[in-house]
Amino acid sequence: MFKKVVSFFLAVLMLMMLLPGCSKKANNKDNSNSNATVTSTFKGYPMDKKDTKLTWWVGTGYTLNAAYGKASDSPFHSGLAEQLGVTIDWQFPTAGTDGTQAFNTMLASEKLPDIIFWGLMSDAERYMEEGVIRDLTKEMPTYSPAYYKFIKSNPTYDKFMKTDSGKYYGYGFFREDGGWNDSYQGPVVRKDWLKAQNLEEPKTISDWDNVLKVFKDKYGAQFAGPWDRFKQGGISGAFGAYGSINTIYYIDPNGKVQLAQAQPEWKNYMQKLNEWWKEGLLDKDIMTMNDKIAQSKALNGKTGLSYTSMGQLTNWINDAKKANNGAEWAGLQYPTSDDGKLPMIFGGYGIGTVVAVVTKSCPDDKLETAMRALDYAYTKDGNLYWNFGKKGVSWDYNKDNEVEYTKLVTEDKDGLNNAISKYGGSTWAGSCIQATRMLYLKNIKEAIDANNTWYNPNKDIAAKWTYPAAVTFKTDESNQLEELQNAISTYASETAAKFITGQQSFDTFDSYVKKLNDMGLEKVLKIRQDAYDRFSKR
Repeated sequence: MFKKVVSFFLAVLMLMMLLPGCSKKANNKDNSNSNATVTSTFKGYPMDKKDTKLTWWVGTGYTLNAAYGKASDSPFHSGLAEQLGVTIDWQFPTAGTDGTQAFNTMLASEKLPDIIFWGLMSDAERYMEEGVIRDLTKEMPTYSPAYYKFIKSNPTYDKFMKTDSGKYYGYGFFREDGGWNDSYQGPVVRKDWLKAQNLEEPKTISDWDNVLKVFKDKYGAQFAGPWDRFKQGGISGAFGAYGSINTIYYIDPNGKVQLAQAQPEWKNYMQKLNEWWKEGLLDKDIMTMNDKIAQSKALNGKTGLSYTSMGQLTNWINDAKKANNGAEWAGLQYPTSDDGKLPMIFGGYGIGTVVAVVTKSCPDDKLETAMRALDYAYTKDGNLYWNFGKKGVSWDYNKDNEVEYTKLVTEDKDGLNNAISKYGGSTWAGSCIQATRMLYLKNIKEAIDANNTWYNPNKDIAAKWTYPAAVTFKTDESNQLEELQNAISTYASETAAKFITGQQSFDTFDSYVKKLNDMGLEKVLKIRQDAYDRFSKR
């Protein structure tokens, strides 16, 4: 896998050399932004910038591991400063603080940090206009050459990482194998129970009905799983729907923006969940179920058909092995409708929704240092550090020249998954490229096989329905969406829970949709459609 990572970076460089026409076109555009006036005396990493302090706010992804009270104790954060040759003042939301609330508080402060890592993509144009973040278009090719070559190597990357007006502003989160990494959660099943009851793997939603009933009758088990994962999309595709409980705006087959929770297919999905709720096939505690509770349910035989992530499935299988309880968990293909249709699964383009940006508070004399610090993650050495930590400490090469974690990580008392996030910054989300090798080392074979099961048969429907996170809104559009969307989301999610539990009759569905429109849904869809159309023309 290490060879794959190296080949990936070499391919980027070769592509730039073999496509002079594309490079010339890009350079002509760059020259129009006066890139030729940007100079540098950069000599490599670590930079001789110990006297330079960068303030770096991180709201998600590579925040401080719970094992550490401050950044100086964190191997990844303190080590990155050493690798870069700069002093970093790391800033994070205080423990227990909502990330969005912390970001808004920070944004309202008189002085911003030099670098911010947060979900800023859709409002990038607005933040540039308001003087919050810098337009990096002119400096990017010179101060961040590795990153610039990387995004220029793939038209989709380039399209996602600039605004409608062509401005480059941030450093994104990319997954080495694209959509495969993005489809990291899906259905799972107890194969030993299927065998014991002479059942085949369920394929359609009617098959699911039968398996759930048998599992409840024979084992007292119900459908259960972490709600925060299931409510994103769940198994809505089996009903021709494009979302579960969380409000999801999607692109329909005709290129039109729609709200999943306002469609008749979504109503059908809610009716099925309500049916399972009434028949005792759906765990009544599911709406308060987190990963730990779901893991306990799986260990104690309280569920045999579920929905979880690749990482959590690794935990479930390891638990079963330690308990020697005979449980054989495996990934399961997403259920289809009874006529075999499946328009969507949980997935994406292999590009995250978060970016690192340089703020206007970063003075001109620190700009190159900040951009070099961010560029490091996209170099060969930087990619290794961001994914695995420091060579010889948390990882080294094995006899096949592949990256392997050392005992410091594999024998960590807090467990492998937790340990990996102590030494690397790509585990959840980062301003970097997440290496597939890291995921292979983090998860067991059965979990990797599950990810293959979720993604490989569904490549064509894993991303094209998603509303791209890189769609940028104009300032007035952002203001209108901010005013309307929160209320719509709250109302739709609350009503979804009421439909499932039977607190609200499905006879009220039409009035529910009417209220969504009265709350401004049609205006929201118009704004999102206009923005999506602009994005499509980039």
